[in-house]
Amino acid sequence: MPRVRGYGVIEMKLRDQHAEAIQMMILDRYSRHRQSQQIADQLKVTKNTINVWKRDADFKREYERQLEIYRNNFDDIRLADRKERVRVLSDMFEHIPEPRVALRLKVMDQIRIEVGDDRIKVEHTHELVGPNIPPRAETYEEWLVQNKTMEISNAELIEVI
Repeated sequence: MPRVRGYGVIEMKLRDQHAEAIQMMILDRYSRHRQSQQIADQLKVTKNTINVWKRDADFKREYERQLEIYRNNFDDIRLADRKERVRVLSDMFEHIPEPRVALRLKVMDQIRIEVGDDRIKVEHTHELVGPNIPPRAETYEEWLVQNKTMEISNAELIEVI
């Protein structure tokens, strides 16, 4: 609900849609004349609404604060700000249409940076699991010996069972 500041100027209480619009302005650099319309379409509001938000002092301050966070070292950001940004970015990601792959990738990259996932190194090991068979025989005689050995092993295994 807007609050009156004086002289008829209305102070706007920033909501999730405002935060989402700010992140879009920062991450998706549209041409100036199309930016408001693109954001309006994304958030399902009118272009005039976006333009009113852009003129609001609280909106401008939050935009500058978020832009400063975006430009600075992410290690200096408070945890509460990180959580809020990740939440807003996540909501924003959900509203981005499928065809806008570039924007979706930018948002996911920002979430990854905010979460700090780019610092984790995971070692992957692959272990082959399968039957325990001898290596391929190079001669017929070697193959006969391998088969005889397998028959003996199988016979011993059957006796144990």
